[in-house]
Amino acid sequence: MDQTDKHLPATDNVEKRYFLLLDPEDCLQQCRQKLQNTAWRCVPVNNATQALQAIHKYNIQVAVATINTSNQHFLANEIDTIHQQFPCIYWLGISDTPLNKDNSWLLSANFVDYYHLPVDWCRVINAIGHAWGMAQLCPTIPALSSKNPIIPDIQGDHPILQALRRNLQKFGAADETVLLSGETGSGKGLCAKWLHQLSKRSDGPFISVNCGALPSGIIHSTLFGHEKGAFTGADKRYIGQIEQANGGTLFLDEIADLPLDLQVHLLHFLDDHTIMRIGSNTPLKVDCRLLFASHQDLESAVDEGRFREDLFHRLNVLRLHVPSLREYRSDIMLLAQQLLDDCLGADKNMVFSDDAVKAICSYSWPGNVRELRNRIHRAVVLTDNKIIQAQALGLSANTIVESCEALNLQRAKLDADLLLKAVTENNNNISAAARQLNISRTTFYRLIKKCNIQL
Repeated sequence: MDQTDKHLPATDNVEKRYFLLLDPEDCLQQCRQKLQNTAWRCVPVNNATQALQAIHKYNIQVAVATINTSNQHFLANEIDTIHQQFPCIYWLGISDTPLNKDNSWLLSANFVDYYHLPVDWCRVINAIGHAWGMAQLCPTIPALSSKNPIIPDIQGDHPILQALRRNLQKFGAADETVLLSGETGSGKGLCAKWLHQLSKRSDGPFISVNCGALPSGIIHSTLFGHEKGAFTGADKRYIGQIEQANGGTLFLDEIADLPLDLQVHLLHFLDDHTIMRIGSNTPLKVDCRLLFASHQDLESAVDEGRFREDLFHRLNVLRLHVPSLREYRSDIMLLAQQLLDDCLGADKNMVFSDDAVKAICSYSWPGNVRELRNRIHRAVVLTDNKIIQAQALGLSANTIVESCEALNLQRAKLDADLLLKAVTENNNNISAAARQLNISRTTFYRLIKKCNIQL
C-alpha cells in the first residue's frame, strides 16, 4: 500500500454503490487497482456492449473512462453509443496523455470532470461521490425528454453538438449552479435560456446580467438593490436583479469581470441565498437558480488573483462547454441556412452561391455564431437578387483560414520556446521558472500541457 492508499475511504461497513469503469484493453491498470480499493463497487468493462449490460444490471449512474494515446477515437464512439441509451450518466475521465487535436472535444463534450496522471486518488473518489449525488438530482430526464426530446435550435449531427444537447437536458433538470464556458459569440447566453426553459423553474423569470457591461459604481445596487435614500440619487427603492429572479433563474454573464469586493457578496449569497439591499438591515431570502458564463479562463484568473478561488469552486458545480464553430465545422452550413431562414422569415427566397458556401466553410470565424449571424444579416441587406455571394458576406472565396491557423501555430511555438528557455535557465526548477515568467506553478504546468511539451 502506498501513501495515497491509506487515505482512501475504507471498504468495510460502508454501503456499496456501483460505478462503471470503461477501460478499453485494460490500458491503465493502476486506475483499476486504485478504484477497486474504495468504498465503491467498481464494475470494469472494455467496450460499449459490456457497459450497456452492466448499466442495466447495476443501475449505474456514474462512469469513469480511461484515456490514452491509442484509444481516444474508439472511446469517443463507445461513449456516444452509451449516451444514446443512457444520456443521464455522469462521466469522469482519467488520462495518461494529452488528447490529440482531432479528439480534443472529447473532454468538454462528455466529461463533467477530468484528471491527468499522476492524480490525487482521494480527490478522484470524492469527485465520483459528487457526481453520484448530482445524478440523484435529475432522475426524471425521460419525462422531460418526452416533452422536449431534442433542442431544435441546435442544428447538426456532429458528436460535440449531440453531447451539447444531452448535457443541456441533463443540466436543465438539475436545480444546480452551472458554469458555461466558451469563446465570445459561441452562444453561451442562448444555452443559459435553454437551461432555464428545460428546468422546473421555466414558468419563473429569467434575469440576465452582463457583469462586464455595468459601471463599477452601480453594479452592487444593480445586483442587490437599494432602499430609498441609501445614497445620493437613490430617490426610491430599487429591487435588484437577484431579487427579481426569485422563483426563476439568474444568469450572470462575463462573471470574470465582477469586482473582487462583489465576489465576496456573491459568495455569501451562494451559501445562504440571502441578500440585503443597500441601506437596509433586513435580510431577504431569494429562491433562484444561478447560471454563470465567461469567455475567459477562470482557472488562470484565479492564478493571477483576479478571481476568488473559493467563489470559483462554489460556482463550478456543473461545467458546460459551448463549442466554437471551428469545433463542428462540418455542420456549419446547416447553421448558416437556419440563420438565413430566420432572417428572411416567411419570404425564404435567397440561397448561398457556391463561392459563399466555400467562404463560409473555410473561414476561421473568430466571432463564432454571433459573427456568422451578423454577416448573414449584412448579406441579406446588400444582395439585390436571390443569390448571396461571398462578397456580400464580407468574405472571399479564398479565405485565409490557413494563415490564421499558421498564426496560431506560430504563437504556440513562441510560448513553447519561452517556457523551455525559462526551464533551461533555472536548471529544470519549475518553481523558479514560473517565478521568472511571473506566473504560478499551476499556470506554468497548464501552458506546458497546452504546448505539448515533454519535460
